[in-house]
Amino acid sequence: MTEMLMRIKVLKNVKIETLNKIAILSIACLSLFYLFIANNIVLASYRENMIQKNIDGIRTEIRNLNLKLSERRSVGFLKQAVQNLGLIVNDQIQYIKVAGSVAKNQ
Repeated sequence: MTEMLMRIKVLKNVKIETLNKIAILSIACLSLFYLFIANNIVLASYRENMIQKNIDGIRTEIRNLNLKLSERRSVGFLKQAVQNLGLIVNDQIQYIKVAGSVAKNQ
């Protein structure tokens, strides 16, 4: 009981100006903490948006590359490439005729 009375006496001796200063300092610290947290959330959202834009750009690039690849694999493109490179068609294909067995079975 005496301990409680001592605490009450200490609190009565504290001036209202001191309590006001502590309250203002607490509010300032909490405000700074809030701004820090809000800033981190905004930065995380910005990073997420930038990463999503990069993903969308890469997907578009992959789609374009797939279109170019399918175009380059087409017969028309290959015929045009043959003409541009000056290649000729070989109509005289000759195969080697082997008489007898090619490999021994041992």
